[in-house]
Amino acid sequence: MQKKERVGFIGLGAMGVGMAANVIKGGYPLTVMGHTRREPVERLVGMGAVEVKTPAEMREHCDVVILCVTTSDAVEEIVKGEQGLLSQGDNPFMLIDCGTSRPDSTLALGKILSDAGCSMMDVPLGKSAAAAESGTLNMMAGGSEADFAQAKPLLDTMSENLFHVGGLGIGHRIKLINNGYSMAVAVLAAEAMAVAREGGVDLKLVHEVMGAGPNRSDFFDWIMESAVNGDESKLAFAIKNGHKDMGYFSAMADEVGVDATLPEAAYKRMSQIVEAGHGEDNVPSVMRHIRK
Repeated sequence: MQKKERVGFIGLGAMGVGMAANVIKGGYPLTVMGHTRREPVERLVGMGAVEVKTPAEMREHCDVVILCVTTSDAVEEIVKGEQGLLSQGDNPFMLIDCGTSRPDSTLALGKILSDAGCSMMDVPLGKSAAAAESGTLNMMAGGSEADFAQAKPLLDTMSENLFHVGGLGIGHRIKLINNGYSMAVAVLAAEAMAVAREGGVDLKLVHEVMGAGPNRSDFFDWIMESAVNGDESKLAFAIKNGHKDMGYFSAMADEVGVDATLPEAAYKRMSQIVEAGHGEDNVPSVMRHIRK
């Protein structure tokens, strides 16, 4: 039987801890690095993982390092920082970034890693923390054919639908297109429902009528559940993260010369909500925050 690659995991939040648990269940030796919360680390160590304190220390234990962190700045620090993956050691490894990052940053890091004898893939995620726990995520993998073939058995332990979408950076482009679209739709729905509310229209009736036609989707239902019943838990994704992704989407649109006016307007609306101190709220709460 072929020996399993040694895997490292950094970013043990709501998505990452379930993903890491499935890596262990898949038979891979796992090394983890915590941040502020001890519970995920202790859970994984209890399953057989080894804990390290820095990315530099992690490198010597790993053939593959998976990141599930929030920003491109965090990814860059993990790779290039004073205690980063490239700060010491010379063993080659593959970096897999499962966060939502800027494609330009991803490509630059890919070049740096390649020059150091390593490789990189961008593999952002679709679906929820529950899917991360059950190993049924959607994954959009960017990278070379050879890297994808190497990583596929590992990625299969965490995913239900695994797409090889093209070269390095394409995964992050598709993820930002997805999130730019969905966050703009959330803001549009909230503004539409504000008009309905102020016009004396029953929001439950609006949901029923619109849901009977082509506007219906799981995403629409999650957002409307907030408007109709005040349940903001159907989409457990913080406004501050959606706002960050919209900023990355706008930068990507500028990079390719597209005047994306609707997403830009939605980004400004979300900026107002974040600046008002509501960034930790789930995205469906835009129905509450956008009133007039």
